[in-house]
Amino acid sequence: MLTFRIPEPHQVGLRMVRNALARHGLRTPAELNIAARIKQELGAGVAPCVVLYVDDPAVLLEAVVFNRGAALLIPHPVVVTGGERETEVLLRSSESLAGITQESVRGPLLDLHRRIFLALEGIAERHEAHLNVSPSLDVR
Repeated sequence: MLTFRIPEPHQVGLRMVRNALARHGLRTPAELNIAARIKQELGAGVAPCVVLYVDDPAVLLEAVVFNRGAALLIPHPVVVTGGERETEVLLRSSESLAGITQESVRGPLLDLHRRIFLALEGIAERHEAHLNVSPSLDVR
């Protein structure tokens, strides 16, 4: 997972991310306000957190014409979270996408990922982040 930090409050950072994506010809056809949903469904308050689903309609068309399953990966999620002092933006690493075997999906997805990365790199500082997930979860 790639992590970017913007030294601005969440609302300002979210606006900066949207504008940077638009400057790179990318769209966010859907958004999910995670914090609002948790508040509405569970009554719990959490830090602001919005998932932007990012795509380029031409890239999406290219991918789904050859493989309808590409719609599972495009639009590409970008998480924007933070608080009053800083915004954090999370993006899947390109390595996590390398295992996609169908070139008709992998090529457009990696191109979309690259463009999202460049948009974020232009407005934010990149930080190393590691997601610790246990490979063997005991679910009973």
